[in-house]
Amino acid sequence: MKSLRQQIFDLEMLLKCIRKDIIGDWKDETCWKDLMEIVQSTEKQLVDAFGKSLHRLGEFKPKESTVETVVKKFPDALKIKNEKNRLPIQTCLWYTSHHALKYIPLLAREGMRHNVGGGESRGGLLTLDPSCGNGQWNTLRLVANMNGGNTATKEYDESIVKVLESLKKDGLLKKEDVAEYHLMMCSTWKGCTMRFKYLLQLDPEYISSFVLDGKTFMHYLIHTWTYLCHFKAILKVIFELYPEHAGYLFQMDTDGQQTAVERAIQKYGEKETMTVIHEMISSAQEFPILHHALTSIHSPATQTLFMKSFPWAYNLRDHNNRSLIQAILAAGPKVVDENAHVFASMSDEQIYEKDPVTTIYPFAAVASGKDGDLEKSFYLLRRQPGVVDRSGTGIAE
Repeated sequence: MKSLRQQIFDLEMLLKCIRKDIIGDWKDETCWKDLMEIVQSTEKQLVDAFGKSLHRLGEFKPKESTVETVVKKFPDALKIKNEKNRLPIQTCLWYTSHHALKYIPLLAREGMRHNVGGGESRGGLLTLDPSCGNGQWNTLRLVANMNGGNTATKEYDESIVKVLESLKKDGLLKKEDVAEYHLMMCSTWKGCTMRFKYLLQLDPEYISSFVLDGKTFMHYLIHTWTYLCHFKAILKVIFELYPEHAGYLFQMDTDGQQTAVERAIQKYGEKETMTVIHEMISSAQEFPILHHALTSIHSPATQTLFMKSFPWAYNLRDHNNRSLIQAILAAGPKVVDENAHVFASMSDEQIYEKDPVTTIYPFAAVASGKDGDLEKSFYLLRRQPGVVDRSGTGIAE
C-alpha cells in the first residue's frame, strides 16, 4: 500500500499534468464542472482535517514553524470548532500539560489576520469559551487562570508567562485588558503566581482601582480564598514588587465597616494572619506599617496588636515624611481620640515639629476643621507655649 506521502506526490503529478497538458485543449465543460466540484470539496476536506488536527496539537506537538505553514495555507482551519464548540486556540489551554500553550500566540496572530472569532475577538483571544464559567470567560481570562489549584505545575505557569510576553510583544495583550477582564484577579489561583507577578508589573495600578461585587482587591482576595496559603502567596508577590502596596491591607471595604487585615484576622485567625504579615514586612524594609494601622483600624485591640508586633515601626516616617504622630493628627479628631495614648506620649520635639505637608504645628492641626479639638490644642500650648513665638498662627511663613 502506498504511503500518504507517495499518494500526495502522485496526485500532485496528475494535477500538474491536467494544468499544463490537458486543460487547454479539453473542451468538455461537464468534465470541468465535475473537476471543479472535486477540487472545492477536496479543499474543504483539507481545511476540515487540519482544523480538527489543530485541536490535537498538545498530543503530537509539531514544530511551531510547521503549524505556521498549515495555518497560512489553510487559514480557515483556525475557525474549525470541536465537539465542545471551542476554537483551536482555546483547546490549547485544556491539556493538563503545558506543551500546547506555545502555539497560542501563533494562532492568535494568524487568527487576527483572518478574523477568527469575529472582528473584535483579537484572533480568538476575546472569544468566550461556551463550556467555562457559564460562557462568561474568554480565552484571555483562561490564559490567566487555567490549570490552577492542586494540578498546577511550575512548568505550566512559566509557559503561560511566555505566552503573555509574546502576546504583549505582538500587541495582542494590552495594559487595559488587566482591569477590563480582571486578569490579575483570575491569576490569584494557587499555582498562578508567576503570571500574577507578570500582570502586576503590567498594570501596578490595578490593585488600587479594583472593585468587584462591592469589594476592593484585598477584601475580594480574602473573601475568595478559604486557605491562608493562597492569600499568603499573592501577598508575597505584591510586597516583593511593590512594598508600598502593603497599605492596601488597611483599606476599608466599600461599606466602610472593616479593613482588609481585620477581615483576614476574622477569617484566618489572629496569630496566623499576623505571622504572615510579619513574614512579609520586616524592619529591613522600613515600611511604616503603624502609620496605616493606627489611622485605618478602629478597633483598639487590633491597634494594640500591631503596636506590639511592629515596635520598630514607631519611629519611621511615611512617603510624605510624616512621623507617626503627624499622620495620626492629619487623619482627624476621631483617629486622634482612638490613639490617645500616642497623643499623650508626644515629646517636646514632636510638639515643636511642623507637619511636612500642611506646614502647621500640632497645636494648630488638632484645632483645625469643624471638629477641631481646642482642649487638645490648649494642652499642647500649655506644654510648650514657646511654639507660638515661632509663628503667630502656627503656620509656616
